[in-house]
Amino acid sequence: MTGADATVTDTAGAPDTAAGDTPGPGAQPRPRRGLVVGLLVVIALLAVAAGVCAWLLVARSDDQRTRDDVLAAATAGAQTLLSYDGRKLDAASTVVDDTTTGNFHDDYRRLFDEKVRPNAERLGARTIARVVGAGWVGWSGSDARVLVFLNQSTTTNAGERVDTVQATLTMREVDGRWLIAGLDQV
Repeated sequence: MTGADATVTDTAGAPDTAAGDTPGPGAQPRPRRGLVVGLLVVIALLAVAAGVCAWLLVARSDDQRTRDDVLAAATAGAQTLLSYDGRKLDAASTVVDDTTTGNFHDDYRRLFDEKVRPNAERLGARTIARVVGAGWVGWSGSDARVLVFLNQSTTTNAGERVDTVQATLTMREVDGRWLIAGLDQV
């Protein structure tokens, strides 16, 4: 045997590698870096996904709470605004200030003073509006839009009449309260 052909074996019969690739006695085996890096990436992705899911749930519940608040304000506001008693029109006039905002406030105030008040006084009218349904339409900038369905019962000196009204209300938040900023009959 020549030196080039000889392989040295240890006492257990396993070949001895001269390159030093095997750890010596008491040495720790090298961790598999690829596996560790892969596990860290997976853990990081799971943490990010959990955070995104939590954020979406919180954002969705906040959005739903806001929608519920807007729907409640639209329902109450429409019923209050569209109900009046011809014998107590000053109280009904105050309601306009409490439930409306923006240009709609001025337009509705003018309509109330020029049309509703004189007719209600002349006819002895009493009108009660009841919202029988309301639904979310969507956002228009920072304003919310709600579709409401009302039954408006009017009693006058001449008798009683019930009208069904469908309107889209534009709701705007002012000082923490949702007020009617527009009413478009459908």
